[in-house]
Amino acid sequence: MVGIFWLLGDRLIFDTTSLTEAEPYGDCLGHQQSHIDFWTEQQRLGAVPLDVEYEEPPRGRVVFNTKAQRFYLLADRCILKAPVTVARIMKAMHLPVNTIVDVDLHYKCPGCDKSKSQREQEEADWDF
Repeated sequence: MVGIFWLLGDRLIFDTTSLTEAEPYGDCLGHQQSHIDFWTEQQRLGAVPLDVEYEEPPRGRVVFNTKAQRFYLLADRCILKAPVTVARIMKAMHLPVNTIVDVDLHYKCPGCDKSKSQREQEEADWDF
C-alpha cells in the first residue's frame, strides 16, 4: 500500500491506497489525497481534534518508486526515532523489509524544532 499517516499520541491514523490504484507522480506511485484534505475530513467526522492542525502531529507518507522498485516510508523524525512505531506502520501498510525509511523535510512537527529542555520549559511556563 501507499498512503499518508499521522502519529496522534500513541494512535496511528492512516489513509491508504492499494498499489494497483495508486497515482503516478514522477518516478513514484502515491496516494491521491493530501494530508490537509484528509485531516479536514477527519475533523468534520469527529475522528481527530478540531483544535489540532494537520501539520502539528508527526506525519509521513509511503510511496513506491517505480524505477527502484522499492517502497519509501518518509516521515517526521519524531516517528523515525521510535523503531516500534516504524514497525507498526510497516506492518499496517504491509511493507516489505527492504522498504527505505528516511526523513522528509515536508514532515516536521513543531516538536522537532525544539530541544527537550525547550519543550520542558514551555510546559513549565504554562504551569501557574
